[in-house]
Amino acid sequence: MTTLALYGGPPIRTRTFQPWPQSDQTELGALAGVLASRRWGGIYSGSQGEAFERALGEYLGVPHAAVVSSGTAGLMIALKALGVGAGDEVVVPAMTYVATATAVSVLGGTPVFADIDADTHTIDPASAEAAISEKTKAIIAVHLGGHPADMDRLGRIATEHSVPLVEDCAQSLGATWGGAHTGSLGQVGVFSFASTKNITAGEGGAVITHDAGLAARIASLRDHGRPLGVTGHHLELGWNLRLSEFQSSILDVQLERLDHQLTAKARGAAFLTSALSSTPGLRSVPADLAPRVTRHGRFSLAFTLDPEAFGNISISSFRTALRAEGIPVGLRDLTACPDEPIYADDTTRDYSHSRTVSCTRARAACTRLVMFGQAAGSGMLLDDSSELTDVVRAVEKIHDNCGQLREAERQRGTTPVPSGS
Repeated sequence: MTTLALYGGPPIRTRTFQPWPQSDQTELGALAGVLASRRWGGIYSGSQGEAFERALGEYLGVPHAAVVSSGTAGLMIALKALGVGAGDEVVVPAMTYVATATAVSVLGGTPVFADIDADTHTIDPASAEAAISEKTKAIIAVHLGGHPADMDRLGRIATEHSVPLVEDCAQSLGATWGGAHTGSLGQVGVFSFASTKNITAGEGGAVITHDAGLAARIASLRDHGRPLGVTGHHLELGWNLRLSEFQSSILDVQLERLDHQLTAKARGAAFLTSALSSTPGLRSVPADLAPRVTRHGRFSLAFTLDPEAFGNISISSFRTALRAEGIPVGLRDLTACPDEPIYADDTTRDYSHSRTVSCTRARAACTRLVMFGQAAGSGMLLDDSSELTDVVRAVEKIHDNCGQLREAERQRGTTPVPSGS
């Protein structure tokens, strides 16, 4: 028996993997240029924001892009531009970051939670269709972890019910479905540029669309409700959700690296998926890419853990033990959106109404997920296989010595009850 690092044994890895976010002198030069210009914000012709919007639109194959202050802001703008307001319903996956749902709630709408596909963890089209009512104003497809949702089936459902399809692409910049970029497949796509995302300026977002009329309203809503290029004529209630010139300049640089990084991350993910496939109790999510996925966005590499194969230890113990062995892995316990206090506990200050069609698979997935990569604040998927071998060794070490974790849990009184008992 080998002593786990968590209990004083030598860790598998003592040096760091590649960091995230990544930057070099190019970002510094871009920031210095904005600083010297003394035009650090605002929306104007020839701006850094305009240049990045043009570059992003060309990359994604869409004619209209608007940079905004965050992905959450982008969702709010997109939904309001589509007419979502008080009393309206929007179909949302039960497993996503809570902002997908709260963007609906802050507009006075009601998120309706649909379950996920067990293989991809993206929204299940059948569950989404079952969630549609006469109040439904939109469906949001979240490309979770960088794997595109089933845009063919969701698109047909949206068309049949005359409901717009919104793409939450916070984790999927660069992913493609049938050769087309995520974000370009629905009525509107929303991206996030927060610190863990595929390109980042610390914060930021973008809203894209093929529809010129919708694009004009999106541009207005992010700038106090005034039309693009107009300084004082405010036509509707909007917000100040603009992006700074510093952030836009960084994003323009980051976008140039994206394809190279996606290629490297695809290699890293393929190595780990293959190398860990023989470990009992671990299953990659998805086990195989959906047939129409032509590129994974590879925001993260996720596995589900079967505790029984690891001596019936808790998922929390497994993740903590991995961290102790020098492997960056997400430690946060995930919560299905319907179980967040703002939707589940009517005694909370900002309790918001929601409706749940199904959440069974989402709840089960949240209790078993192990996530590597940017989701854990690490650029490890950019490393080559000689470095990533340490991940495999650490998992095997924990599997072979899981009795130490189980005994520690027993002493703390936290040993999980075996499934089926």
